[in-house]
Amino acid sequence: MTMQPQPTSLSNGARKVLTQILMPSGVWLLVALVLLRPVPAHGQFGIDIAAIEAGLQAVQKALQNSVGTPLQQIQSAEKDWMQFQQTVVYSQQAINQAKNMVASLANPMQQMNQMFSMNYSSAQLPNPQTFERQLLSGDPNQIANLGTTFHQVYGTLPATTQAPTNVQNSIDITDAEAQDGFKKAIQYDALAQRELEVAQQIQQQIQQAAPGSAPILEAEAASWVVRANAYTQSAMAEMMRVRSAGVANQSTALKAASSARVNTNQNVLQMLQAR
Repeated sequence: MTMQPQPTSLSNGARKVLTQILMPSGVWLLVALVLLRPVPAHGQFGIDIAAIEAGLQAVQKALQNSVGTPLQQIQSAEKDWMQFQQTVVYSQQAINQAKNMVASLANPMQQMNQMFSMNYSSAQLPNPQTFERQLLSGDPNQIANLGTTFHQVYGTLPATTQAPTNVQNSIDITDAEAQDGFKKAIQYDALAQRELEVAQQIQQQIQQAAPGSAPILEAEAASWVVRANAYTQSAMAEMMRVRSAGVANQSTALKAASSARVNTNQNVLQMLQAR
């Protein structure tokens, strides 16, 4: 028995799958017309393999035209951008030159660290030697013991019976400010040592850093620069306090001399009146 030509039919599920796959507008309609057109049957169950192959070829061609071409253009643009980054933005030659420069600075920085830690103590007597070691130690733990050695070198506060109250006050505040300056100096030596260590670590990171991490290292270095500026401002404030204490001490000496002169004049007048 001869089979009559009959249209090839697709189930609703197959049509739904094809509709979801064929996203470009108009492609699914073209495929549906190809698959559903009447063709002679070549299979026992009414399935036309040739029509399915033709439909798949049409799908492939449509995808190549609607998707493949834009993808090739995107790939070409990305390739051009990558080449621009490698040759202009992140030139490999410039990166190698920067790394070589950083490596060449390692020895000078090491020499600077050695010069920074040189011993230049000069005291000869026992008490001044102990006091000088504390001042040059760069160890904040020595601050707690600084007052004792300070008074061993510069003397203690006179008793009430040994000096007037105004003289005692002047001596006390002058000694206090002098000790504060010494303690701040020890603190700043310790901070300077930590900053040198951080600078060494940043330099080592730069030698091994990728180009993309440069902004991170730059921000890290900038934060330490700001911190160092804050330390510098604090040191300047301490120097101003020490200088102000010195000026105030001179003023106190002038006041004491003026008071002594007044007392001397009064004594002279009393002696003259007594005659």
